[in-house]
Amino acid sequence: MPTYGMIMLMNLNVFDVLPAAWQLIAILGTLLFTGILPATPILLLMKKGEVHDLFISRREERTMPYLFSFLSYVFWTLFMWRVLQLPLFIVGMGMGTALSVLINTFINLKWKISSHLSGIGGLVGGVFGICYRMAYNPIWLFAIILFISALVVVSRIELKAHTPGQTLAGFVVGFTSVFLPCVLI
Repeated sequence: MPTYGMIMLMNLNVFDVLPAAWQLIAILGTLLFTGILPATPILLLMKKGEVHDLFISRREERTMPYLFSFLSYVFWTLFMWRVLQLPLFIVGMGMGTALSVLINTFINLKWKISSHLSGIGGLVGGVFGICYRMAYNPIWLFAIILFISALVVVSRIELKAHTPGQTLAGFVVGFTSVFLPCVLI
């Protein structure tokens, strides 16, 4: 989700003045820190037999992958702040994303929460936050991302991977963790 968000961010008019190579580094760096690095430990744990499937369906198996993801997201936030020197409100969204992973980790110790919905909730929160900051009201974009979010909810429930409460909780954690830093910083 952060990679989709960064692609959307780099397509804003504000970033048109930056070289294409810089924009590509922002997108590929985001993919590395929020996609490839968090997936690597999951694959290694699967190979060792400590995780039984790619979706980490068992709540008990999620703690270590979540912690690796949290660390990767912290490094992604530092990358955005120190290397890319993005505005603080965007760095704040990265901090919020890392925070949502950490919150999910603690909730997961006692109750299974939907990380899929936390991820899409964070994307929606980021889009809403950026649009709020820039006084931009793309109703069509809001409709599309909310429709996609609804599809993710239905698919997670239909697959019996989560209850409605677990999907709602995931969405709220993701949305709030990313939206608030965007509008408050």
